[in-house]
Amino acid sequence: MIVPGKRPATVQPSWVRTMAQELLARGQENVLAVDWLILPDMKLTEAAEQIGKKLSQIIQRLLIIGSAPDMFHLIGFGVGAHIAGTAGYNLDGTIGRITGLDPFASVFSEANNSVYLDYKDGQYVDVIHSNFNSTEPMPALGFSSPLGHVDFYIGTGFQLPGCARGLFNREKYLLCSHHRAHQIYTSSIRASCHHLAFPCQSVADFQQAKCTLCSSPGLNSCPEMGYDITWLPSSRPLAFQPMAAFLTITSAPPYCVTPLLLELNLGGILSVEAKLYIQLIGNAVKTSTMLVSGHHMTEFVANKVYQFMISADSDGDFHTLSLEFSTQRLLYLEMRKRRISIHHLLLSYLPKGRRIAYRAWNITAVENQRVEVVLEKIWV
Repeated sequence: MIVPGKRPATVQPSWVRTMAQELLARGQENVLAVDWLILPDMKLTEAAEQIGKKLSQIIQRLLIIGSAPDMFHLIGFGVGAHIAGTAGYNLDGTIGRITGLDPFASVFSEANNSVYLDYKDGQYVDVIHSNFNSTEPMPALGFSSPLGHVDFYIGTGFQLPGCARGLFNREKYLLCSHHRAHQIYTSSIRASCHHLAFPCQSVADFQQAKCTLCSSPGLNSCPEMGYDITWLPSSRPLAFQPMAAFLTITSAPPYCVTPLLLELNLGGILSVEAKLYIQLIGNAVKTSTMLVSGHHMTEFVANKVYQFMISADSDGDFHTLSLEFSTQRLLYLEMRKRRISIHHLLLSYLPKGRRIAYRAWNITAVENQRVEVVLEKIWV
């Protein structure tokens, strides 16, 4: 059952039909779309509660004629996520799966948990958070707090890859990250690639590669965002505690990235404040240039080891890594430019099961200049 978000009376969300067609093409499923409108003077929380209760009554009728609660999968976007959650709440959490696609925050963040989506509303509740940080000048449209058994947080939660960077098209700028949730989910239904996510405490910890392990009590693999849940243990109730997991995406369908871990062992005597950019190059593949150290300047201190999470938009047999330490200092005399010494560089695939890695030794980089590093492939 697909439950869209709030819509104007004259506009039908075209993505609902697209998602339904993808689900029908996938296999033996019946797909229902829940169409709903709100009265002008009605509060959103009140509307979600009423519509969710009505939806639970419809499901109850289907149960009476032979269906089973664990056969149902409710997919709700925006306010629709809370309608799905309310339906699950009214059915005592027996629904097999509820997927929340960037559940609408605003008034719902202040409501009681019988109105907004909660992990107790279904046997498995997965939530995709795509707009959990504000897109200036508008606050975040989606929840930032975790709601499900697994909460997937995409990128930085605003201005996701492929979204406009300015107000030239106001609607697309403000709504793009929010709508990415249903676009990614629709794309995942028949995609051949996987959206691996890493359990972590924050976006910053994820970017700094502090969360490269997937195993946790009751779960021995990386959570995967999207339609496919073959990675999920089949027993219910689920044996693991609710978790937040982080990942990044590319700018276009199917949105999958290749996660890698970059380790730099610095030498030398100088410390440099910079942003680190890299690009991976292979015989038939080239990634985009990636800012891997975060949007703020990082202090690179001599004789320290640094780790960065890399989300490559292409995969292949890489032979070269292009890197640049951007210090944003305008220097024309070569002799005044600082050198950064890298004693050892290691690039490995995540999770650790893929046993190919790349390394290089004794690299000298000059600030604000690209250096091409020849990689040696190794087995680990």
